[in-house]
Amino acid sequence: MKNSDNSTPLSEKQHDAVIRDFTARVTHVERPSSSLLRVAVTLPGSGNNKNWQEPNVAVRFYLPDGTRVYTVRSYDPDREEAVIDVVQHENPSLMMQWSAHAKIGDTFTLSGPRPHVGVPDTPRVALFADDTAIPALYTLLEQWPAGKTGSAWVTTPDEAAFNELPTVAGVDLNYLSPGESPLATAALGISEKDGLGVWAAGERDEMKAIRRYFRQIIGLDKSVVNVAGYWKIDTTNAQIDEHRRAAYLRGIEQGISLTDFDDLDLAI
Repeated sequence: MKNSDNSTPLSEKQHDAVIRDFTARVTHVERPSSSLLRVAVTLPGSGNNKNWQEPNVAVRFYLPDGTRVYTVRSYDPDREEAVIDVVQHENPSLMMQWSAHAKIGDTFTLSGPRPHVGVPDTPRVALFADDTAIPALYTLLEQWPAGKTGSAWVTTPDEAAFNELPTVAGVDLNYLSPGESPLATAALGISEKDGLGVWAAGERDEMKAIRRYFRQIIGLDKSVVNVAGYWKIDTTNAQIDEHRRAAYLRGIEQGISLTDFDDLDLAI
């Protein structure tokens, strides 16, 4: 995900029932590839919540100048330690400023865990991820259901980050060089819908195109198309969150809950 986020996150009592704040302490920092900063943090008191071990779990960093959401790459319940990959980019965002100086012993407030959408319950799955979604894809592959088959298309300027993805029986991984909507272009090559589900995450407009293709052109049911927009070109996450908040407040007036809120339907 990219850009800073200075707005207050959306919340709902039922939606946030298993989420709590922790004082996170940095225990390890490394650069496994040119595009990633890998940070391990201890979260005292988190070990009794099994949701931390689910695939594609999100956490929110609370830093002095704003907040940011990231995916947990792995979690050790015995050590109460989460590992989080921070994708590096050139924009002088809040997280880039923080990650440039992150060191062992740093503390900050972190909230979680919030499980995000997993792979659909279908015999085979098409997966699409840009560099911001590689940590989420990693967790899905680490806990890939036995007997399910899939194909994943991943685009990133850092091929080393792609090479870190787990090798899973029945799943083929395809590297795509960055370009104009490489993931959406790959999606257009899929025409057989029997037994197919879709998981995709990345830039909002490209994700909308992928969702539109599988739901409106291929004709897959909404329940088997799990697509998330992590960021948008030339738009800060603070701006996106303001749109989310305004839309959600309108939804409350109409009796819509946060669980029924479709983020990609927002006109952003």
